[in-house]
Order: sequence, then structure tokens, then C-alpha cells
Amino acid sequence: MAMAPKPSRHRRRHWRHWLAGLLLALFTLLPDVAGAYDVRLLMPIKKKPPALDFLLEDMNGKSWQLSRLKGKIVVINFWAVSCPVCRVEMPTLEKFWQKMRRIDVQVLTIHVGHTAREIRDFINEHGLKLPVLHDPSKKISRAWGVFNLPVTFVLDTQGRLAFIAFGGRNWLNPEIASMILALRSPL
Repeated sequence: MAMAPKPSRHRRRHWRHWLAGLLLALFTLLPDVAGAYDVRLLMPIKKKPPALDFLLEDMNGKSWQLSRLKGKIVVINFWAVSCPVCRVEMPTLEKFWQKMRRIDVQVLTIHVGHTAREIRDFINEHGLKLPVLHDPSKKISRAWGVFNLPVTFVLDTQGRLAFIAFGGRNWLNPEIASMILALRSPL
């Protein structure tokens, strides 16, 4: 009886990432025993670790360094034009950004992979004005532990991770805005 060949290192890594993504997705769909949260909203991060700093350029050539945004609430959305959920979510995130930028909440989207032309085509097609940063090498998304898209992180004014959202959200949901704006209040 012939033995099946051993899976390549790349294939094993692919399956680990796929499994990790599946577990994360299941985790977000199951209620938290300590206190259930609505999967349409944002999941609190209990220990609030500091966010990893990064320096990326947006599609207009402007440099964005995360540590320079300390003092603001920052919403960071990792996405890609090839992600169907991301494509649906992005117009609501644009409208959310239009409202929130007036009250000093910074929204950054980080496009993972793909060419600048593909991203620009999507931006133009949807009339997006919000900052779209480009992570073509996926270095930043990997450092942040992002393997499935979309994923959104919300940072408090001290640069700590306060909320996370796996999968798409309707950013026009007033409960999401309330959760984010509550970060402005002193604890």
C-alpha cells in the first residue's frame, strides 16, 4: 500500500491559517460566557494591550504613523478588494468616517495585498474619500495577526486596543458609534 506524500510546509501553514480563521470566526459567533455581546457590534478586548505602531502610505502618498495619532480614537479596518464582505462593508465605513472625523475619531483602512491600480479602481468606483493605506507586502497585517478579512480594531485615546470586529459590520449602526464614542469618557 502506497503512503500519501507528506504535505508541503506551505500547505501545512495554509491549513493552520485557515483553521485559525475558522476558530476566530466561530469564537465571534458564540456568546462569551462572562457576558454575551452582539456579533453585529464590536467585541471588547479585556486587557487593552498597546497597539503595534506602523508607518504606511495612503493611496495619495501621505504617510501615516499610528503613534502620531495618540490622543485620538482610531478605527483601523484591514480589507481587500477581492473580499466580497469588505466590498459590502466599505461604503458604510465611508459614511461612518464622514460623521466621525468631525468629532476627532480617525478611521484608517489598510488594504492588504493587490496592486495600487486595483485599489484605485475600487476607490474611484465607490467614491471613497477615507484614508486607504496600502500594505502590499502584508507585513503590517501579519504583525497585527490578521489572516482573514475584514478585521477591524478600535484603539482608545491612549493607543490601546479596546475593541475588535471579525467580519463585516454595518458602520451606520448607532450602537457601534456609541461604543466607540464611549472611549472618550475617562474611566
